Amino acid sequence: MSFIQIKNDALVSRLGQAADRMGDTTPLSAAIANTFAAITEDNFDAGGRPKWAGLAPDRSQPSYLYQSGNLRRSITTQYTRDQAIIGTNVPYAPILHNGGQTRPHVIRPRNKQALSFNGKVFKQVNHPGSKFPARPFLPMDEHGFLQKEAEDAVLDDVDFYWHRSFE
Repeated sequence: MSFIQIKNDALVSRLGQAADRMGDTTPLSAAIANTFAAITEDNFDAGGRPKWAGLAPDRSQPSYLYQSGNLRRSITTQYTRDQAIIGTNVPYAPILHNGGQTRPHVIRPRNKQALSFNGKVFKQVNHPGSKFPARPFLPMDEHGFLQKEAEDAVLDDVDFYWHRSFE
């Protein structure tokens, strides 16, 4: 599980003050979870913020993370009185978000007796593994720090509920 680290002291202070003033912080957590979802959608729409790394030169497809749309559709949020959570349950999400490399492995045919590549036939292929550059789609980086757009939006959420707590 990943955790978000907020390095904006003003935001940390404001969150603490709002929590002290509010009896039930569930509405604030719900707003922050919705903000995380909106920022994530914006990240997909913008092709990353900052822009995601492109694909290898031999690939003709754009570098979007939604070839099938499964990753984007799998994003969910949850919230409690003390937490706002965003995540996904697809197994390949961490390597796409954080970058990394798959292990070397052997590819064997599933439905046929051999594999065919460029007119050559093989019983198996030794795959060296694949390298993936980081393409953060959630509103935090690989170290758990919120991206600037998310920090600003969460600060707006806290301000709204802060002012509301004095009405």
